[in-house]
Amino acid sequence: MPSRAEQYHLSSFTKPRKDIAELEARLTRATNVLSELYELLEEYGPCWYTQAKEERAASTLRLLRNG
Repeated sequence: MPSRAEQYHLSSFTKPRKDIAELEARLTRATNVLSELYELLEEYGPCWYTQAKEERAASTLRLLRNG
C-alpha cells in the first residue's frame, strides 16, 4: 500500500489532466452555445444586432473553432 506522500504525489499528476479535461469540456459547451446563439441572431436579425456585433461574434467563433 502506498504511503500518504506517495498517494499525494500520484494524485498530483492526475488532477491537472482532470482539470484540463473539465476546462476543455466547458469550452466546448460554451462554443456550442455561442454558435447556437449566433445562428439565431443571424436568422432573426433583431434591429439591435449591428454589423459590428455580428463581426465580433463571428470572429470569436472562428477563434474558438480554430484556436
